[in-house]
Amino acid sequence: MAEERLADAIHQENYRTEYKEVAANHRFFVSLRFIVAAFTTTLQSALFTFYNQSLQQPTRATTILFVGISTVVAVVVIEQRNIALFRAMIRRGKELEFNLGLTDGQFSRLSEPELVRPKGWKRILTHTLGLRYIYAVILILWIALLVLSFTNNQKGG
Repeated sequence: MAEERLADAIHQENYRTEYKEVAANHRFFVSLRFIVAAFTTTLQSALFTFYNQSLQQPTRATTILFVGISTVVAVVVIEQRNIALFRAMIRRGKELEFNLGLTDGQFSRLSEPELVRPKGWKRILTHTLGLRYIYAVILILWIALLVLSFTNNQKGG
């Protein structure tokens, strides 16, 4: 009986330790989304500036266009992976809350349906949709510039 209590106490302590780590990882992955968004905005701004400066050299301008498109695609991939990781932390946190007997923990609250899949107009008020919109606009702009550069090269060539 004493061995069972000791084993249970060890399990509970391990769950508490893991819970702290999962919470820290969750916070990290959420903040990483906004760090990546800020980095992307800065990088894209620099690339647009370089593109504008290189319009006199078509080969260089085309290279910058492809770099711009490639970096946006890479950021979208990073964003999707990051979303998967912070959602995995929520799932694991919820499991740990169950094991710890926490009936109303932070991960259970983060898993509530109105937060995971908002209804009505609240569906458009999410960080994910906002970031996707920003990345889509940047990607569309790069693609439009690429099409325009090929169109202008065809007319001029």
